[in-house]
Amino acid sequence: MATADARGHLMRGQLLYHALRARGAEVSVLTTSDEGHRFLAEFGVPSQVLSRHYAVVFDSRQKMRTVATDLRVTTYFFLPWHMLRDIRRLARHFSGVDLIVNDSLHPAFLLMGGLDPWRDRAVHIYGWSLRESLEENFIGRLWGPVARFFRWWVRFGLSRARGRLVHDFAFPLPESYDPALPEHELPTPLALVDPGPGTVYPARTAAVYLNPHFSDPVLAEALETALGQTRSVEGLDDGGVFFLGEGYAQRPGWQSYAKDWIDIAARAELLVSAPGMAALATAQALDKPVILIVTAQPEQQRNAERAAALGLRHRVVPWNKHSTKEQFAQDFTEAHRDLMRENAAYQERRESEDHAHRTLRERLDRWVDILMAWASDKGGQTRTAH
Repeated sequence: MATADARGHLMRGQLLYHALRARGAEVSVLTTSDEGHRFLAEFGVPSQVLSRHYAVVFDSRQKMRTVATDLRVTTYFFLPWHMLRDIRRLARHFSGVDLIVNDSLHPAFLLMGGLDPWRDRAVHIYGWSLRESLEENFIGRLWGPVARFFRWWVRFGLSRARGRLVHDFAFPLPESYDPALPEHELPTPLALVDPGPGTVYPARTAAVYLNPHFSDPVLAEALETALGQTRSVEGLDDGGVFFLGEGYAQRPGWQSYAKDWIDIAARAELLVSAPGMAALATAQALDKPVILIVTAQPEQQRNAERAAALGLRHRVVPWNKHSTKEQFAQDFTEAHRDLMRENAAYQERRESEDHAHRTLRERLDRWVDILMAWASDKGGQTRTAH
């Protein structure tokens, strides 16, 4: 189950789908919107839409709309033709399935993951910063007992499940693992860098990725203006700037999907993105400087703070309801100049793309090893994964 609220869930879903099938597993995929279904199809993953009733609602500047989201979540919980219907459908779907993988913290999956007969087969995947945001979501906003009950309910569903895979861009890959343990901390999985010659992917001054919750044209214009100005900064002979963002699908020069994003990022001098876990993992794994566009989202603000604490080469440019095109472009240009000056003085040896391929291969293999072990309960091959 990969929620369509953010593309990181869907990317992990498609990565694990192909990697598990390569090990002989049968895999089916569920998601939460038609957009998510189309995204997965771009990567060759057939999927079904479980329900369109549950979703986190964002504005065009990637700020969660609190009231709209709370209303959506509340009605999903209490209207019987929403969550209860989904649970009945899932109960039939899970018959004969060895493992139920929930990369979404979806309410129906959380509840089922804490109850028999599903909890011994349920596995939850979530980012290090996301669980705290979910648990504390209603604290200070709803009546105290209700907010505390919600926090208890989340913890109940997670703690009773078969397993938990907690990921973060800065987690190291453990040297070994014990499938008997219920929880593992792993580096965020990413697509594999092409180990072959890089001539297929031209060097670029920057590779920009904005998730689909960014759709305000003011931000796109400001980015295009700022990056146009920075082309005068000395750098690689390049193929220009690569812009990727579903929210700007109709905008000239932007693309909705890029199956080879990791290779484009590997050949870019600079990455630009919001501080989602996958974006930070990409910058860390490829040893790239990154400009982080930070909105009012709490988990992304925590991610940006952690990037600073861990020494990731980056700069932060805010984007919120007070931001203007002119101010953002000025802040971005200054951040770019400072970061490129710092990057020029960066003396550590950069690893080759072959090394990045091996590292990312080992990372993805570990995820699959644990899931296959849990599915079989013996660490061997399995029939089916969901």
